[in-house]
Amino acid sequence: MRSLFTLLLSLGMLGGCQTSNNSTQTDTLEGEWQLELETLTIGEQKYTTFDGENREMKKIFTDSHFAFSSIGINRPRFSSYLLTKEQKAIAFDNFGGSLGRYSYENNILTEHIEYSSFPNYEGVSIPFKITIMGDTMIQEGNYPLIELGLGEQDGYLRATFKRIK
Repeated sequence: MRSLFTLLLSLGMLGGCQTSNNSTQTDTLEGEWQLELETLTIGEQKYTTFDGENREMKKIFTDSHFAFSSIGINRPRFSSYLLTKEQKAIAFDNFGGSLGRYSYENNILTEHIEYSSFPNYEGVSIPFKITIMGDTMIQEGNYPLIELGLGEQDGYLRATFKRIK
């Protein structure tokens, strides 16, 4: 009888822990997010930079780091590890990513990019306003195209993500 009581008490404690973890995850930045739509506005022009039709992008936040990868959905397979220049270009065109540390305070996320498949981003910190509503996250803010060496005018980026884990 004593063993049965101990077993039931242990199971109850484990179940309680599991429920607690699930309820706090829905209102936090930590986890895995899938990009659904991203637009970049430069002056009067608005560009859809990601719509999910030909690519998939995921972003992961831990307690201190972020990483994202963008992958083409129709990537070819290669028959050898010795790739031609054309195959390398296809591989690069179908995969990109960045990672680094981040800070998050008062709904402002600042990504401190340490490594990126695009070297212009390395060493740059970009702040964004974050709004989380259930399993949807909106990330938006000024995008430093001038600092990145990618344009003569900065833009405004707005991205909508869906929580997947």
